Amino acid sequence: MNKNIYLMLSVLFVFFVGFQFAEPAAAVKVVDQGSKYAWNGQDGYIKLTWKTYQYNNNFLKTYVAKYLRNEKTKKYEYGDDEEFVFAKVTKTSLKTTNIAELLSDFSTDPVEITYTKTKLTGAQYYWRVFRPQRLMKDNIM
Repeated sequence: MNKNIYLMLSVLFVFFVGFQFAEPAAAVKVVDQGSKYAWNGQDGYIKLTWKTYQYNNNFLKTYVAKYLRNEKTKKYEYGDDEEFVFAKVTKTSLKTTNIAELLSDFSTDPVEITYTKTKLTGAQYYWRVFRPQRLMKDNIM
């Protein structure tokens, strides 16, 4: 009888702990995604695609991929990609981490961390500042 009680309690404990770990993963949602075609004076015609995940109001991740147009085949080929992480660290500062996949130039540091003095949350900063300036401008990246 005691063995059954210990077995039942351990199964319930594992079940409860499993739900605790599963809940935060379910909270992640895609809040923005899209693609844009544009002319970049340096690279020619490019295609930019992005997908933004929101973990909570203060933490977002954006994955941006750039494709370059091959003029011979008229198809877009993978160029490089970047990851942007927006995290609110204090009431008045936001940490932006830019992780770049640089295929052609390995001499530069692929991680750039900047702190911005703002009262905006990570989500507000993404929608009001980053997206209009970085993703929607005519001369991309």
